[in-house]
Amino acid sequence: MIGGIPSGRRAVPVAIFLLFVAVLVSYLVYTSQIAEELRQDAAVFSRIYFQTVQAAASPEGFTPEGEFALLRQLYALGIPVVQTDLEGEPTLMVNLPFEADLENPADRARVRTYVERLDEENPPLVDGEAGFVVHYGEPAFLRRLRWIPWLQAILLLAVVGIGAWIVRTSNLAERERIWSGMARESAHQMGTPLSSLVGWLELLEADDLGASGSIDVGDAAVDIHEEMRHDLLRLEKVSRRFEAIGRTPELRPVDVTELLRNLSRYFEARLPTLGGRIRLETDLPEMSPVVQGNETLLEWAFENLVKNALDSLAGREGTIRISHGGVQNGRAVYRVEDDGEGVPEHLRASLFDVGVTTKQGGWGVGLSLARRIIVEVHGGALRLEESEEGAVFSLELPLIEDSR
Repeated sequence: MIGGIPSGRRAVPVAIFLLFVAVLVSYLVYTSQIAEELRQDAAVFSRIYFQTVQAAASPEGFTPEGEFALLRQLYALGIPVVQTDLEGEPTLMVNLPFEADLENPADRARVRTYVERLDEENPPLVDGEAGFVVHYGEPAFLRRLRWIPWLQAILLLAVVGIGAWIVRTSNLAERERIWSGMARESAHQMGTPLSSLVGWLELLEADDLGASGSIDVGDAAVDIHEEMRHDLLRLEKVSRRFEAIGRTPELRPVDVTELLRNLSRYFEARLPTLGGRIRLETDLPEMSPVVQGNETLLEWAFENLVKNALDSLAGREGTIRISHGGVQNGRAVYRVEDDGEGVPEHLRASLFDVGVTTKQGGWGVGLSLARRIIVEVHGGALRLEESEEGAVFSLELPLIEDSR
């Protein structure tokens, strides 16, 4: 399996494409040959017309040489022609699909049978005064022309088939990426609290803890037992998040400022484990506008943006900042920014697509999931803003009417 698509399945579009190209090339060659034959036939018809007018203007009429030249032109056209008398006995034939000797009775009978078939295709030309009948069929190129609609139908079916296969394959690939990504995301979601729990357990086993079971993290004292309880609650939240996938979420008034402060406190206590020398800053108002949303999913979206910033800093020193950008057009604006490496220009347009990631070994699900939560569930907007340094993500969430 390569890139989430089995290698055998990857060979199918190549085979379909080659078949399409082969049919297309055959069609072009086929029609080019017919066009050339039509061009040549136009020249022959012109010569026949010239010789007919020339003979009509001549006092002698058609000479034996003129008749012979006219027969040669008919032969060049490839039109099967049989001339018979009024009783149906063949006297002259050109371009028959078989060899025949009119002196041979069996061949004459075969020609008469062929004449009956020609008359089914086209009505014969009868000259009662001169006492002869001309029976004629279709030139070979005309029979080939009848294949053109079938070739066009085959080309159309090939195009439709390729298009349908591409759509189906894209949907399957998208589904596989989503399932694989969600499996990775679930492990990632559980990984943060689990790794924190392991760290707290190691600290509990240390001998330098105070009697209260606390430890200094930066300038603050952290109660390890309380933080372990938070991590266990975080695992419960993870299960609720995945339960919400595929269901219509219940939307209620949400204080986003309080949500972000709790999320910030959770990450601040774990930054030494998640990425050393990283600062998490917040710039949030005391009174935040209230939005209509699902708190569990909104927290998940913001958490993914913070984790994306952590990944961008990749363990080096840096700052992550969560801020409130005021209210614009009835929407509360929030930003999550970092001073990491930023997003490469070639990925900016597709950054929120499933499978797109700037991290080596990443699955590219977090940002896609955040956009779905913000845009599809809450009717908001999530975009990557232009910035000179790092990455700046801007979120817009519709406000409840009363809080505008």
